[in-house]
Amino acid sequence: MPTFTKNEIIDHATIVLKAAGTPERKAQLVAGYLAEANCAGHDSHGVIRLPQYLEGVEKEEIIPDADVSIIRENPIMAILAGNWGFGQVTVSHATELGIKKARKSGMAAIAVRQANHIGRLGSYVDQIAREGMVGMMFVNAVGVPQFRMAPWGGTEPRLVTDPLAFGIPHSSGVPIVVDMTTTVVAEGKVRVARNRGGETPDGWLLNSKGQPTNDPNELYTEPPGSILPLGGAAAGHKGYALNVALELIAGVISGSGYTGKDMRLRNGVLLLVLDIEQFISLDEFYKESDEFVAHVKSSPPAEGFDEILLPGEIEARITQKRDQEGIDIEEETWRQIVEWGKKLGVSLQ
Repeated sequence: MPTFTKNEIIDHATIVLKAAGTPERKAQLVAGYLAEANCAGHDSHGVIRLPQYLEGVEKEEIIPDADVSIIRENPIMAILAGNWGFGQVTVSHATELGIKKARKSGMAAIAVRQANHIGRLGSYVDQIAREGMVGMMFVNAVGVPQFRMAPWGGTEPRLVTDPLAFGIPHSSGVPIVVDMTTTVVAEGKVRVARNRGGETPDGWLLNSKGQPTNDPNELYTEPPGSILPLGGAAAGHKGYALNVALELIAGVISGSGYTGKDMRLRNGVLLLVLDIEQFISLDEFYKESDEFVAHVKSSPPAEGFDEILLPGEIEARITQKRDQEGIDIEEETWRQIVEWGKKLGVSLQ
């Protein structure tokens, strides 16, 4: 697999996005979020998404120069329309607005509609946490080409891999970041396994007959297979319940719509921001949270574990490693990006 630095990924992605008609500032922003996902080890939300985005631009589903507009606003809330631009541009705007409002009012709720794929949620809540605030993000997806998860007790997929995320500041300067789907795995991770020509682990997928499979291609057949809900075969009712809640919170309340409503691909978002200092002082918060973390980490590691990690610590370590050693990109992913470059009249070789 070819290896790149984070800046090289940003440069390559920016070149292709600009060639597709994206203004430079927006191209750099989208490229930065994709590269950040790769750097953190979430390759499923990195440049593997670039061909998908470029196809969206070609089909006029993504308007590369679209600006974000405010539909409704008061001191603690806002509804934003992405106007079918890049999702990262829209939610970056929502994040900045949420921080600004929470700093004044103590909290903020920002709803987003007309947003294309927004990328890795962890990037946005991490940004909020680094401002000394708590970020909570709930997201649904409408118009995906195929449903990805069957409802608990059902046989055919009717739902998708709706995610949620939390970002909480930590005294170390590295936020605690929870970023997870309501399925056992994000669809993008199955896509990575397919592009690498490998198998998926046990407990991820069912084929179209409802039988366990390790073949990532089974998710993309017709009829399609499905991803198990969070909790797997034993406790998948919990992931299913979370998924239903996210559809109503992130989809219906935001005005974006629910999964299955129509075939226009988009993410609905509800972002909540809390300014900790308007509840308790940051010093007090850090003191209490450090004591809690020490309590959690005092548990002796189980067999096969060297230590107990907080949510987000693995990503922080992977980021440090990839900053030093570079980021491996799948041959198939890089081939697709190069082909798009040729199609748009730019060379990436």
